Amino acid sequence: TGERVRAVVNIGIGGSDLGPNMAVEALRDHTDRSMTYRFVSNVDGADIAEATRDLDPATTLFIVASKTFGTIETLTNARTARDWLLAGLNDEAAVTRHFVAVSTAEAKVREFGIDPANMFGFWDWVGGRYSMDSAIGLSLMIAIGPDAFREMLSGFHDIDEHFRTAPFERNVPVLMGLLGVWYATFMGAQTKAILPYSHHLSKLAAYLQQLEMESNGKSIDIDGDPVTYDTGEIVWGTPGTNGQHAYYQLLHQGTRLVPADFIGFARPTDPMPGHHDLLMANFIAQTEALAFGTTRDEVEASGVPAHQVAARTFAGNHPTSMIMAPALTPRTLGQLIAAYEHEVFTKSVIWHIDAFDQWGVELGKSLALQVLDELRADDDPGAGSHDPSTLGLIRRYRRMREPSRSPEER
Repeated sequence: TGERVRAVVNIGIGGSDLGPNMAVEALRDHTDRSMTYRFVSNVDGADIAEATRDLDPATTLFIVASKTFGTIETLTNARTARDWLLAGLNDEAAVTRHFVAVSTAEAKVREFGIDPANMFGFWDWVGGRYSMDSAIGLSLMIAIGPDAFREMLSGFHDIDEHFRTAPFERNVPVLMGLLGVWYATFMGAQTKAILPYSHHLSKLAAYLQQLEMESNGKSIDIDGDPVTYDTGEIVWGTPGTNGQHAYYQLLHQGTRLVPADFIGFARPTDPMPGHHDLLMANFIAQTEALAFGTTRDEVEASGVPAHQVAARTFAGNHPTSMIMAPALTPRTLGQLIAAYEHEVFTKSVIWHIDAFDQWGVELGKSLALQVLDELRADDDPGAGSHDPSTLGLIRRYRRMREPSRSPEER
């Protein structure tokens, strides 16, 4: 339309969404605040509807991020975005001016209506969960600018070189990986908490969930044999201090072993008076409490009523790792993500599994396509097409989606 782009909407899923989405939020203070940045991943129509509800088609750019340009969730959202754009501008040529692609599949990009000149390619061997610093990060580069993006790449390179050259006893990703194997395989820990004391890292745990769980959630080793020990960790977490008022009780006094990574920064992104020292006091105090707890003698000496002494005694000895950097910048974010990438790889080598496949994801996707055809068919799928439970769910859904049916019929 000739107007300046005011909104960028990234359409992708998995690695084509989680990394850029996390990084744009992490580096919010480095973005152009006059712009709007949104991410659409869920095939639930509410996602694309909410992302476009208050946008102007004339000033919106869509980035369709899909390595194969065949991911059904991404293409469904992209087609809906295309329909929204055409309804607003009433010009078929608008697709070539308001859509770009990040992909390796030029023919499919052209078929969609995107000019291949506006396709940003990358190597087909780059896995989605390791792709944030490739062309998949286009939305991030638009948000923070090319100079800051290069700074982030320098951070990745810092840790790449450290991982490649540092002796194991001083190699941070190796030590992180060894700790992960120790807690998961030898100590029986099932989960790992990611606890960033930074509001801007609110999406870090979701990003690391895919990095860890899709990479190391394997029960077959690289020789094709079943593993005989626990692999992978269930990753979860939220920013401090919110989590302290939600689940830290279990970390301190529960019966489960939960290793935790605490991540903090010496300087705030927003220097509001009185806030950052309080935030970091909690950061430091929580790790001290988890490590050392309080003894019965200390509790009794504090004057606690006798009937509360046992409940207010903390055993301590809960494993934590503290990562503290001067400030959350593009470079430190690159360093942080690269450290976790190499940690995941280190664990996969020790566990003798392939961190770069994800066949478990493919099974559900292929079955979903079969079920989709059956949900849309006129005829009943019939006995034998699925197990009784799945067949019952399909039939019930088909009945319940008809608003004209009475509750009894549904």
